[in-house]
Amino acid sequence: MLSMTGFGGGEGQRGRITVAVELRSVNHRFLDVSLKLPGVLGSLEADIRQFLKENVARGRVTVAAQLTLAKDAAPAGLDPERLEQGLLMIKAASRRLEQETGRVQDINLDHLLAIPEIFRAEEPELSVDDLKGSMQDALEEAHGGLMAMKEAEGTALVNEMRQRLDTLDVHLDEVRVMAPAASDEIQKRLEERLAKLLDEPLEPQRMAQEVALIADRANINEECERLGIHIEHFRKALVEGGQVAKRLNFLLQEMHREVNTMGSKTNLMDITQAVIAMKDEVESMREQIQNLE
Repeated sequence: MLSMTGFGGGEGQRGRITVAVELRSVNHRFLDVSLKLPGVLGSLEADIRQFLKENVARGRVTVAAQLTLAKDAAPAGLDPERLEQGLLMIKAASRRLEQETGRVQDINLDHLLAIPEIFRAEEPELSVDDLKGSMQDALEEAHGGLMAMKEAEGTALVNEMRQRLDTLDVHLDEVRVMAPAASDEIQKRLEERLAKLLDEPLEPQRMAQEVALIADRANINEECERLGIHIEHFRKALVEGGQVAKRLNFLLQEMHREVNTMGSKTNLMDITQAVIAMKDEVESMREQIQNLE
């Protein structure tokens, strides 16, 4: 089972081209890809998106890539236009100095080298195959690191949820033990209230029937049974693994419903405390589920 949070880095080198890629993934309901690419890699955007679509189920994934060229891939040369402009400026300055000082001004190599940006790197021709190959290699390596981290975090989440399920089981067992006492307590209180409210006492048999009917509605045995079944299904889903986040989220909704119903049916303090504890565990798992792919 995988977390949606992770990071992976990779590098690919083909010919004179080296591409470095970083993949960062965070929670998101669907797959949402954000690209940060240098201009020369812009033509590979569709390939990158397709790769992630095939290899990442969901999450907001940010792709950052950098391109590096081998030193001999971009030979330097003189910029004829900058050289011509520089020479014109140097000659004009030389004539002005001659006029001011009366001394002949020589132009040498140092003057030429002082011209800003007189040298420029020639744009190399990049191999499309090398560009795609280096990007693919970098993506695959980065994806491997991303998935390793997602798997490690997913395993940690699953282990924590199993511990919470164990705690949930403990509290459910407590409620099961207390349920008969709760039923007896409810019946006793109902009899006392009915006796106070009725001007004329009902026949004992009739009163017993009415009290039993109301008490039966307050019985929480069915909720306990259904909650136990949901917990078992949740455990099985964790063992099966894969992309089961939606299924787990549904089970947690049902668990929350059963626990709420237990709390609404009885006012016995010990059961109420157990119900509150169970609610906390279910809510914590609902938050954790949001981070599973």
